[in-house]
Amino acid sequence: MLTTERLLLRKPTAADVEQPPAFLSDPEVMRWLGGIDDPRVVVQRWLDDWDRFPVGKLLAELPDGGTVVGRFGINFFDPTTWERSADADAQPELGWAVAREHWGKGFATEAAAAVRDWFGADAGLISLIAPDNLRSQRVAERLGARPTETVELPDGGPHLVWVHPR
Repeated sequence: MLTTERLLLRKPTAADVEQPPAFLSDPEVMRWLGGIDDPRVVVQRWLDDWDRFPVGKLLAELPDGGTVVGRFGINFFDPTTWERSADADAQPELGWAVAREHWGKGFATEAAAAVRDWFGADAGLISLIAPDNLRSQRVAERLGARPTETVELPDGGPHLVWVHPR
Protein backbone atom coordinates (compact mmCIF):
# COMPACT_ATOMS: atom_id res chain seq x y z
CA MET A 1 0.00 0.00 0.00
CA LEU A 2 1.14 3.53 -0.82
CA THR A 3 -0.04 6.67 0.87
CA THR A 4 -0.01 10.29 -0.22
CA GLU A 5 -1.13 13.41 1.57
CA ARG A 6 -4.78 12.68 0.72
CA LEU A 7 -4.96 9.15 -0.68
CA LEU A 8 -4.41 5.49 0.07
CA LEU A 9 -3.30 3.40 -2.93
CA ARG A 10 -3.78 -0.36 -2.72
CA LYS A 11 -3.82 -3.46 -4.85
CA PRO A 12 -7.29 -4.48 -6.03
CA THR A 13 -8.96 -7.44 -4.32
CA ALA A 14 -11.59 -10.05 -5.15
CA ALA A 15 -14.11 -7.78 -3.41
CA ASP A 16 -13.33 -5.10 -6.02
CA VAL A 17 -14.17 -7.60 -8.76
CA GLU A 18 -17.57 -8.17 -7.16
CA GLN A 19 -18.17 -4.44 -6.64
CA PRO A 20 -16.07 -2.60 -9.26
CA PRO A 21 -15.44 1.13 -9.08
CA ALA A 22 -18.29 3.11 -10.66
CA PHE A 23 -15.99 5.12 -12.94
CA LEU A 24 -15.44 1.96 -15.03
CA SER A 25 -19.00 2.42 -16.32
CA ASP A 26 -18.66 6.15 -17.05
CA PRO A 27 -18.35 6.69 -20.83
CA GLU A 28 -16.60 10.05 -20.37
CA VAL A 29 -13.84 8.48 -18.23
CA MET A 30 -13.55 5.31 -20.27
CA ARG A 31 -13.34 6.99 -23.66
CA TRP A 32 -9.66 7.58 -22.91
CA LEU A 33 -9.11 3.95 -21.97
CA GLY A 34 -10.54 2.17 -24.98
CA GLY A 35 -14.23 2.31 -24.06
CA ILE A 36 -16.40 0.47 -21.59
CA ASP A 37 -15.82 -3.23 -20.97
CA ASP A 38 -17.48 -5.35 -18.32
CA PRO A 39 -16.15 -3.69 -15.12
CA ARG A 40 -15.79 -7.03 -13.34
CA VAL A 41 -13.65 -8.36 -16.17
CA VAL A 42 -11.51 -5.21 -16.08
CA VAL A 43 -10.84 -5.48 -12.34
CA GLN A 44 -10.13 -9.21 -12.66
CA ARG A 45 -7.58 -8.32 -15.37
CA TRP A 46 -5.93 -5.92 -12.91
CA LEU A 47 -5.68 -8.75 -10.39
CA ASP A 48 -4.28 -11.14 -13.00
CA ASP A 49 -1.74 -8.55 -14.15
CA TRP A 50 -0.10 -8.61 -10.73
CA ASP A 51 0.78 -12.26 -11.45
CA ARG A 52 1.89 -11.65 -15.05
CA PHE A 53 3.88 -8.42 -14.66
CA PRO A 54 6.31 -7.06 -12.03
CA VAL A 55 3.68 -4.54 -10.88
CA GLY A 56 0.14 -3.57 -11.81
CA LYS A 57 -2.76 -1.24 -11.07
CA LEU A 58 -3.56 0.31 -7.70
CA LEU A 59 -6.88 1.71 -6.58
CA ALA A 60 -6.71 5.16 -4.97
CA GLU A 61 -9.11 5.78 -2.10
CA LEU A 62 -9.92 8.66 0.17
CA PRO A 63 -9.25 7.85 3.82
CA ASP A 64 -12.99 8.25 4.52
CA GLY A 65 -13.75 4.58 4.45
CA GLY A 66 -13.05 3.70 0.87
CA THR A 67 -14.35 6.25 -1.67
CA VAL A 68 -12.47 5.22 -4.84
CA VAL A 69 -10.97 8.21 -6.63
CA GLY A 70 -9.38 6.29 -9.50
CA ARG A 71 -6.79 3.76 -10.55
CA PHE A 72 -3.08 4.25 -11.13
CA GLY A 73 -0.33 1.93 -12.13
CA ILE A 74 2.19 0.57 -14.57
CA ASN A 75 1.56 -1.18 -17.88
CA PHE A 76 4.27 -2.82 -19.97
CA PHE A 77 4.41 -2.49 -23.75
CA ASP A 78 6.49 -3.91 -26.57
CA PRO A 79 8.05 -0.67 -27.91
CA THR A 80 7.81 -1.94 -31.50
CA THR A 81 4.25 -3.26 -31.70
CA TRP A 82 2.81 -1.26 -28.75
CA GLU A 83 1.02 -4.37 -27.52
CA ARG A 84 1.15 -5.27 -23.83
CA SER A 85 4.16 -7.44 -23.13
CA ALA A 86 5.74 -9.26 -20.19
CA ASP A 87 9.12 -9.49 -21.94
CA ALA A 88 12.16 -8.29 -20.04
CA ASP A 89 12.70 -5.41 -22.47
CA ALA A 90 9.09 -4.17 -22.30
CA GLN A 91 8.61 -0.43 -21.93
CA PRO A 92 7.03 0.55 -18.56
CA GLU A 93 4.14 3.00 -18.90
CA LEU A 94 2.64 5.04 -16.07
CA GLY A 95 -1.12 5.30 -16.46
CA TRP A 96 -4.01 6.82 -14.55
CA ALA A 97 -7.77 7.19 -14.60
CA VAL A 98 -9.82 9.35 -12.24
CA ALA A 99 -13.55 9.22 -11.51
CA ARG A 100 -15.20 12.24 -13.11
CA GLU A 101 -16.51 13.62 -9.82
CA HIS A 102 -12.87 13.90 -8.70
CA TRP A 103 -11.51 15.65 -11.80
CA GLY A 104 -9.75 18.95 -11.23
CA LYS A 105 -8.75 18.24 -7.61
CA GLY A 106 -5.12 17.27 -8.20
CA PHE A 107 -5.62 13.60 -7.37
CA ALA A 108 -4.21 12.38 -10.71
CA THR A 109 -0.92 14.22 -10.26
CA GLU A 110 -0.66 13.28 -6.58
CA ALA A 111 -1.28 9.57 -7.06
CA ALA A 112 0.66 9.23 -10.34
CA ALA A 113 3.69 10.89 -8.73
CA ALA A 114 3.49 8.44 -5.83
CA VAL A 115 3.34 5.44 -8.18
CA ARG A 116 6.18 6.85 -10.30
CA ASP A 117 8.38 7.37 -7.24
CA TRP A 118 7.53 3.94 -5.85
CA PHE A 119 8.26 2.20 -9.17
CA GLY A 120 11.48 4.14 -9.69
CA ALA A 121 12.37 7.16 -11.77
CA ASP A 122 15.30 5.31 -13.35
CA ALA A 123 12.95 2.84 -15.02
CA GLY A 124 12.55 5.01 -18.12
CA LEU A 125 8.82 5.56 -17.66
CA ILE A 126 6.56 6.86 -20.38
CA SER A 127 2.86 7.70 -20.49
CA LEU A 128 0.76 7.01 -23.59
CA ILE A 129 -1.88 9.73 -23.96
CA ALA A 130 -4.44 10.30 -26.71
CA PRO A 131 -3.74 13.57 -28.57
CA ASP A 132 -7.10 15.07 -27.55
CA ASN A 133 -6.88 14.03 -23.87
CA LEU A 134 -5.81 17.46 -22.65
CA ARG A 135 -6.47 16.73 -18.97
CA SER A 136 -4.02 13.83 -18.96
CA GLN A 137 -1.50 15.84 -20.94
CA ARG A 138 -1.61 18.52 -18.22
CA VAL A 139 -1.03 15.83 -15.58
CA ALA A 140 1.97 14.53 -17.55
CA GLU A 141 3.37 18.08 -17.77
CA ARG A 142 2.97 18.57 -14.00
CA LEU A 143 4.87 15.29 -13.53
CA GLY A 144 7.71 16.71 -15.63
CA ALA A 145 7.08 14.50 -18.67
CA ARG A 146 7.56 15.79 -22.21
CA PRO A 147 5.87 14.64 -25.43
CA THR A 148 8.09 13.00 -28.01
CA GLU A 149 6.55 10.95 -30.80
CA THR A 150 3.12 9.69 -31.80
CA VAL A 151 2.61 5.92 -31.96
CA GLU A 152 -0.32 3.79 -33.06
CA LEU A 153 -1.75 1.51 -30.37
CA PRO A 154 -3.33 -1.65 -31.80
CA ASP A 155 -6.68 -1.10 -30.06
CA GLY A 156 -6.42 2.57 -29.20
CA GLY A 157 -5.38 4.59 -32.21
CA PRO A 158 -2.72 7.31 -32.11
CA HIS A 159 -1.17 8.22 -28.76
CA LEU A 160 1.53 10.67 -27.79
CA VAL A 161 4.52 9.18 -25.99
CA TRP A 162 5.29 11.32 -22.95
CA VAL A 163 8.73 10.62 -21.48
CA HIS A 164 9.12 11.08 -17.73
CA PRO A 165 12.40 12.45 -16.31
CA ARG A 166 14.85 9.95 -14.86
